[in-house]
Amino acid sequence: MKQINMLVAFLLLFFFASHPTAVAQISTLASPNFWKILNMEHVDAGGTSIFPVLENSSSSYRTFFGFYTRNGHSFILSIVFWGPQAPVIWSANPENPVSGDAILNFTREGDLLLQDGDRTISWSTETKNRLVSRMSLDVSGNLVLFDQNNYSLWQSFDHPTDTLVLGQALCRGQNLSATPSNTKWPDARIYFSAELDGLQYSFEPAAYIQLFQAITPPTYRTTTCYAFVNGSLGFPDKIFLLPLASSMQLMKLESDGHLRLYEMVMPNLELLMVLDVLSIAMNSCDYPLAWGDYGVCSNGQCSCPSLSYFRFQDERHPDAGCTPLTSISCDHVHDHQLMPLYNVS
Repeated sequence: MKQINMLVAFLLLFFFASHPTAVAQISTLASPNFWKILNMEHVDAGGTSIFPVLENSSSSYRTFFGFYTRNGHSFILSIVFWGPQAPVIWSANPENPVSGDAILNFTREGDLLLQDGDRTISWSTETKNRLVSRMSLDVSGNLVLFDQNNYSLWQSFDHPTDTLVLGQALCRGQNLSATPSNTKWPDARIYFSAELDGLQYSFEPAAYIQLFQAITPPTYRTTTCYAFVNGSLGFPDKIFLLPLASSMQLMKLESDGHLRLYEMVMPNLELLMVLDVLSIAMNSCDYPLAWGDYGVCSNGQCSCPSLSYFRFQDERHPDAGCTPLTSISCDHVHDHQLMPLYNVS
């Protein structure tokens, strides 16, 4: 993993060196230190507020590490690119927001610790007693904890959430994940993960898997990492060919199951969607829950299993799925029957 990270860092440095408007100025803080949200100043972007802990500014980009909020009441510790849409590229506690009384503590023992208002631990880098001396945020959005010998002990690039940025690698055991927006399944998750033989798209709890492999003869690998570089995803192999970047790119696995490539367009850093990455190999019916609960997809069109027993949740938006005309229960079992559904996979 260290080898691929060094290679990716070189490629990213080369990309920015080729674009003199994006020269990184590393922002660093030493331990110990702590931050309480209520005592912090904030900046506003795209209808959101960011309470920065670290900021890395170049002549073209601003990257923040700090507390992100849409409503001023619940906060997520995040890394955010500055711009009209303020895209979040990494989050420590996306499913466990904290209150305004929360504290981020960079302890003397080297742990970066997020505690809610009642002092319960919401998240930690788990680097206690590993001789961490400082943390640094680079312009690409990688938060790194270093020891006194400048050796990286922890980095956010090794713990992706739903986003990859240009220069970041997805290594075996790591995945992007998203919670589907169009389902009643409480524990449903969509994953895009690095596996031994390629990049895998999956949906849980259903046993749904799509595997993507190199479109060119695979290279000999000393590590199973797939980098997002300028022009492709999967480096050193090419699993997906991508449009060349003219500015910073990011790739996000979204709640509808699509993996989309965005570019921050100069000069205003508007976020422009440039490619639906998996559409190269998947059609609309290949996405799990693309048509909501009970929806059946055929040739890109949505229908219900039977209009005698189901109806669309919203006639104007059939992709919202279907709902039973009679709610399902365990009463009167003798009146139940199973309906065959043909030509589905």
